[in-house]
Amino acid sequence: MHREEREFSIVLHLSAAFDDDYDGDEDGYAWHERFEQVLKPRLVAAVFDALRADPAFKVLSAPRGRDPERVLELDVVHQPRDSV
Repeated sequence: MHREEREFSIVLHLSAAFDDDYDGDEDGYAWHERFEQVLKPRLVAAVFDALRADPAFKVLSAPRGRDPERVLELDVVHQPRDSV
């Protein structure tokens, strides 16, 4: 069997800007918690939905040793129509 591979990355660099009177991280990084609780689940779902929308592709979670809280690693396998 012949196998071809490519990689595609989506990298988000998260940051927050505050006024000069900001007292530091006393709020427990609330801005980041909002990302984790609200936006991140939506992003993950949107990625899975987009990939699953094409029946020629199969997508599976495929962690490869990186911190799963910080990295979403997926195996996306193209399955030609005649083998789907």
